Amino acid sequence: MKGEAVLYGIAGVGLTLLLFLSSHWLGPVGAFTNMLSALPICYLVMRFGLTTGIYAVLVSVTLLSALIETSALTSYMGLFIVPSLLLPSLLKRGQAWDRALLISGGVTLLVAGTLLMFYIALSGKEFKLLIDGYLQAEINTAMQTYSEAGFSAAQIDDLKDVAVQVADFIRKTFVGLYASGVLVIHLVTLLVLQRFKKDQYQIEGLEFTQWRLPALLIWLLIAAGFSLLIPLPELALVGRNLLAVLLPLYFVQGLAIVCCFLQRKSWPPALKGLIYFLVFLLNPLPLVVTGVGIFDLWIDFRRPRKKDL
Repeated sequence: MKGEAVLYGIAGVGLTLLLFLSSHWLGPVGAFTNMLSALPICYLVMRFGLTTGIYAVLVSVTLLSALIETSALTSYMGLFIVPSLLLPSLLKRGQAWDRALLISGGVTLLVAGTLLMFYIALSGKEFKLLIDGYLQAEINTAMQTYSEAGFSAAQIDDLKDVAVQVADFIRKTFVGLYASGVLVIHLVTLLVLQRFKKDQYQIEGLEFTQWRLPALLIWLLIAAGFSLLIPLPELALVGRNLLAVLLPLYFVQGLAIVCCFLQRKSWPPALKGLIYFLVFLLNPLPLVVTGVGIFDLWIDFRRPRKKDL
């Protein structure tokens, strides 16, 4: 078992490096593979225990420190170390998956905030300037990519206007979007862990098709929405960031309803896979699914409907 843990540990470290660095090699596609950076070590902890995971994290951080800049290393430590170690530890102790996700996600945000404050103190830069610099670098990279792809000057100007608007939106909702990113990383990691568990470990908790948010959370969503109508910039900023967290949560609840509906159908797996694909990528289906998640409080879409005789 010890030799197996060592082999899996080496493979886990290598896969962690590949997944995290993929964002530098694969462009936009790398953003999706990068989200899985916590998965290899998370799996190690589920299979072989926390000690194996800690050794793998230490080796990964040591190797990454020699390969990437301090800012990128801080990003890895802030986003992926906690879900790599704490999330599987909670699951192994029998915590329900949603509670483990909530605890691990909260600790991840706390660790990320602490690391960010240390980085700001060491670099001497203000938080706003760091975000502005990051967004401008991303815009410049995107424009260079479009230019190399043969886009005309007029097309590049139009795309730059869109990119500037998107960057402004990210700037105003950075905290909420970061929290949503933490949620996505945890959910994706949990989903893949569930797929690979076989007889090696167990994940406790309510079946995803029956999962729903606390009913009282709807009032926070309503308050966040109304805050955007009040002419107070500070209040609107808080409301905008709350919506950036709450709406993805209700999308997840809507997705649970979609899963429940498809589970009752005897449709071919290929058709179900196509539906899931469209739910994520085809506008306005993500908005529709989010709306279903919100109105589930009153309509209860998962309740079996009686057929008329």
